[in-house]
Amino acid sequence: MSRRWIQNPNRCADKYLDGIKDLIEFARTHNPCTTRIRCPCRRRNNMLWKTTENVGFHLIRNEMIETYSIWNLHGEQLDHASSSNATRVDNVEPSVDPNEQVMDIIHDIFPFASTNINQEGEDDMPTPMTVQSSNNMKNC
Repeated sequence: MSRRWIQNPNRCADKYLDGIKDLIEFARTHNPCTTRIRCPCRRRNNMLWKTTENVGFHLIRNEMIETYSIWNLHGEQLDHASSSNATRVDNVEPSVDPNEQVMDIIHDIFPFASTNINQEGEDDMPTPMTVQSSNNMKNC
C-alpha cells in the first residue's frame, strides 16, 4: 500500500482523503475493540487518542506527520531488521481525563484563544459561572 499521500500538500486531494480513509480502516482492523486511536496529525503527533472521526478531521485540518509512514502505533508490525532495537508499544487505550477532553475540544474550536490556567491546572480568576455555581451550592 503506497503512502505517498502523506507528503501531498493538497489535503483536499482525492488521494490524500483516500489515504486518511485507508489509515482509519487500517487502525480499525488492527484494533477492533477500541473506540479511539492515536491522532497522527502534526499537532497531536500520536500523543492523544481521538475518535476516528476526529482523527480524520485533524488530518485534513492539521496535516499528517510526514515521517509516520510505518503505522506501528496503529497496529502495523515492524519488519525484523528495523524492530531489533525497537521497544514494544501497546495499543491499549489509556484512561482519559474528561477535563482534558473538554479543554482539548475547546482548543480545537478556538485554536487562537489563550487560557488563564496556572501550572496546577486551576483557573487564576474565578469566572462568573464559577461564582454563580458556588452560590447555588450554598442554597442546596
